Amino acid sequence: MYYWAVSWLFWGAYDKNKHWDKLIYPGIKVASIDLGGKTKEEGKKLIESQYIIPLIKNGLTFIIDGNRYKIDCSRLILSYNIDEVVDKAFETGKSLSFFNRYNIVKYGISNRYNIDYTYNNEYLKEFIHIVEKDMYKEPEDAKIMATPEENIEIIDDIKGYRLDLEKFEEQIKMSIESGVLDDIKIEAPLIEINASITADDLNSIDTKISSCKTDLSFSSDSRTHNVELAAIAINGTILMDGDVFSFNERVGERTKERGYKAAPVLEDGNYKPGIGGGICQVSSTLYKAALEGGMEVIERKPHSLPAVYIGLGLDATVSWDNIDLKIKNNLGYPLFIEAYLKEKNLYVNLYSNSKLKERTYIINNKAYEKIMPKTEIKEDINLPAGEVVVKKGSEGYKVKVVREIYQEGQLIDTEVISNDIYRPISEVIIKGIGNSTFVS
Repeated sequence: MYYWAVSWLFWGAYDKNKHWDKLIYPGIKVASIDLGGKTKEEGKKLIESQYIIPLIKNGLTFIIDGNRYKIDCSRLILSYNIDEVVDKAFETGKSLSFFNRYNIVKYGISNRYNIDYTYNNEYLKEFIHIVEKDMYKEPEDAKIMATPEENIEIIDDIKGYRLDLEKFEEQIKMSIESGVLDDIKIEAPLIEINASITADDLNSIDTKISSCKTDLSFSSDSRTHNVELAAIAINGTILMDGDVFSFNERVGERTKERGYKAAPVLEDGNYKPGIGGGICQVSSTLYKAALEGGMEVIERKPHSLPAVYIGLGLDATVSWDNIDLKIKNNLGYPLFIEAYLKEKNLYVNLYSNSKLKERTYIINNKAYEKIMPKTEIKEDINLPAGEVVVKKGSEGYKVKVVREIYQEGQLIDTEVISNDIYRPISEVIIKGIGNSTFVS
């Protein structure tokens, strides 16, 4: 009796094993599709109909940080290994022992295979680039401001983010290969971007180290407007130790489109109307403040004539296309530039670390030679005979600028900053030589 029972069990197991020899074992999935009990051909058709065809026809929608992105799988997928993966699913368990195979038939096996795809990398990169643009967040540098009481307030920096392209590409491929056809939610893999200037970087700025004020009361409304635009442009500038400030780079081109107006501009020894006239007052005021703050001057050029708003040798002319003011922060600490207009005056203040006030910088600008103007006599036939018009000239100067450096009241160094020449303007006497006409 026992023998017949064992025999019956054996032949039952044998029949079941034999039945499943041509089928994929239960529990085996390809791309989330259960192929248990299917032949290879049935398995391929099932995957094609339930997964591949809908995937290529409809594409996939990814939900990333609340935004929806549709990917066109007909463009993305070039080929796929359905034959290879179904063969692998079919062979799973087939080489095991008789009783192990019977156990698989009886209890199933938990094996899953994904389909491998050959992708159109160009299209994939296009898709990723669209998401990348949406995910990108520019970091914001720490900012600084001075209160009317000259106290320093620091506004924290804000980190930025960019998409981790490699991880995101991996997520996209894994999602496609998983067999999911519904909308797919992905948490975008982001990489932090630190601000170039952090609040910690600015903590050492705690006092005003130098300042310069120049008068605007003589200026027209247009000229004052241009000065204010340029002052706004440089206001808030932060220079880390070693940074070089370029006036032209910071202020930008002076054009009507950017709000600048026509005002007198000194050119070739004469004042002519020009867009942005007056902004040299901003560069000159900054230049003097930089000298008194102990900064290094990299590039500076004086006007051809003295400027009425600042002392001889202390002006700095600028022109968008060829003349710049460049100063270097060589102080060992970050520097903050404040510039504003108030009550017909332009103010430029420099802030840095209080230790820098252990040194004092005295600027001596001395005109050591006057250059007398020439007198030119011209005749004008359009003026009546005997009439004289005089255009007054002005003296020129040779000027030397020296910076004295004091520490604890003691002179420790002297440096020549510049030797400038301001050319004289000739006096012109115009005599009329025209005929007099009398009417009786």
